[in-house]
This record gives sequence, C-alpha cells and structure tokens, in this order.
Amino acid sequence: MRAVLVVGGGAAGCELAWGLARRGVATTLLTTSLDTLYALPADAWPARPPAGTLWSEVAEDARDGAGRQRAGPLRRAAKRELERLEELRVVQSNAVALARGAAGEVVGVRTWEGPAVLAARTVLAVGSFLGARLVMGPVVEHAGRLSEMAYDDLRDDLCDAGLRLRRRTIALEGDGAAPAYAVEHEVVQEDELEPLRLGGRVIVGAGRARRWSGLWWVGACTGDVGLEAAAAAGRDLAAVLAAEAA
Repeated sequence: MRAVLVVGGGAAGCELAWGLARRGVATTLLTTSLDTLYALPADAWPARPPAGTLWSEVAEDARDGAGRQRAGPLRRAAKRELERLEELRVVQSNAVALARGAAGEVVGVRTWEGPAVLAARTVLAVGSFLGARLVMGPVVEHAGRLSEMAYDDLRDDLCDAGLRLRRRTIALEGDGAAPAYAVEHEVVQEDELEPLRLGGRVIVGAGRARRWSGLWWVGACTGDVGLEAAAAAGRDLAAVLAAEAA
C-alpha cells in the first residue's frame, strides 16, 4: 500500500504529488488522462506561478512572448518532471467510489476499470469534475473542462454516503483558441472540512474530511479556489502530509 493517493491531475493534484514524492513519500497520482496533467483553463493564461511549486520550476518552458503560460508546453513539462520522480507512480484510471476499511476509514478508491487503488491517506483533488456540466450557449455536456469528460459516479458515491455538497459555477472567457464557456460543478461544504495549518496559518483551499478518517480535499473542489491558489494549496498540503507520514 502506498503512503498517499492523490485523485486528480490538475494544478492542486500535480503539486501535491510532486511535493510529496520529492520529500521521499511513496505516492500514487490517479488521473483520468495522462495527456491533460496540469491543464490550464485556456490555451494562454496570464498567471503567476506560486513560488516553490512544480509550476514555477517549469514556467520558463511554457511562457510565450507576451509573458503568458501556454497550455501545451506546460502540460508536457509538468508530465516530464512528474515522471522523473522515483517515489511517484502516475496511473491513468477513473475513480468511481471511495474504498473503505473495516472501521469505515477511507483506504483509497475503487475504479471504473475494476481494481481498487489503496493508500494510507487519500486526497481528492478533483477540481471542477464532481457532477460537472459544461455549458456553451445552448449546448450542455458532461465535462469539467473543454474536451474533458466528467463522470458522476464519484459524486454519487459521496452523496450516497451523506456528504453535503454545493453547486458552483465557473465562467471562462474565450480566447483565440477556445470559445467562452461555463462549468457548473459540486464542491464540498465548508463545514465538512477540518482546516489545516502550516507554519501557524490556515492553508486556503485544503482540508481534512470531518466525516471519514484517511481523507483530505484540496483545490477547486473545496470552494472558490482559482488556479494559482489551487497550486499553492497543493504545495502546502504536501508539506503537511509529508510531516504526518514521517
């Protein structure tokens, strides 16, 4: 059994997995697609990578002449750096439910493909993909981002277990490569999370699940957390979980 399972390969999940593996923590990063690790909301994104993150390490590789981050180069550079880490195993699979132990604790996830992926600690970094609906004019799709399908199985499992979620909408302006669209998705209710602290301050965008032991949340699935804040939350949660695993 691995020490930590991170479910979701967006900014928060990649930063968490990178930070843990660099600290020598045996980690699995579970993502629905190896081709969309660290995806940006648009082809070009005017963002400042937080200090001490994987993103900041590869930002020069992804920066264009206007100082913006480009989605394709960032994905490729992030994947390259993640795959270099000996303590990190990156798995392409779709999580459909939490796996629970005899006492009800979370011990990983069950997957659509069949096998359970187990770990001592499980972190949901599922971003905008819980019950996601992408709206573009009159068109509504099951998607958490453009061209990325979302499946409701994990959301349904969480709701069936009594977890309280709320609806959130993210509106994204179009650019030269992509049209404007909105994503409606679920986020965990604030009082379902126990705040986490690092160096005396609360980590914004991360929390320990109050309902089940062995489960943490990080990134946009915790509430109104943007891309840079999600990356910083993944970075900070890595420090907390690495200290707990030591």
